[in-house]
Amino acid sequence: MKKVSILVSSLLFAVVAQAAPTIYVVDTAQVYSNYYKAKEANAQIQSSVEQTNQELQKMDQKRQALVKELNAVEEKMKNPALTEEAKKKIAQEEGAPKFNEIRAIEQNIQNVRAQASQRLEQNIQSIRAIHLQDIREAVAKIAESKKADFILEKSVCLFSKPTVDLTQEVITAVNASAPAASTAAAPAKTEAKK
Repeated sequence: MKKVSILVSSLLFAVVAQAAPTIYVVDTAQVYSNYYKAKEANAQIQSSVEQTNQELQKMDQKRQALVKELNAVEEKMKNPALTEEAKKKIAQEEGAPKFNEIRAIEQNIQNVRAQASQRLEQNIQSIRAIHLQDIREAVAKIAESKKADFILEKSVCLFSKPTVDLTQEVITAVNASAPAASTAAAPAKTEAKK
């Protein structure tokens, strides 16, 4: 009987010693959208996009002006008083250079768009990776302070109590080093869904 009670006591101690794991959730997308560095990077990206669009607009304006000039050359060639030889001369000397310049501008516009799009995508990916690493580090520190066993992405949980949601705490942590102007724009705590 003594052996059975020792065995039961040992099992009971093992069960008590291994308490249920501590699990929290974080909405990473919400943290990212409220991270001051992500907001600053987004503003810089938008500025770069606007500059590229302005450059493309100037190129297109030049193209449109050349199209008008080419149309004027075509109208000039419709003059019935001109001989076929004169029309060919006008087409070669006035029309062909404008047509070639229009094609070169159109090709340049396509190249600028493609290069800008590729550069933008690469920048977004590398900046996002850095910011997500910052967020992961903040989550790891909070997990350590709360002695959490797991912190899950909120979007993959079917249910979680509002008390285990660390999203606002992570937002506060990643924005702790934000300049004063950036922290003033931080949103208030969002109401938990029921």
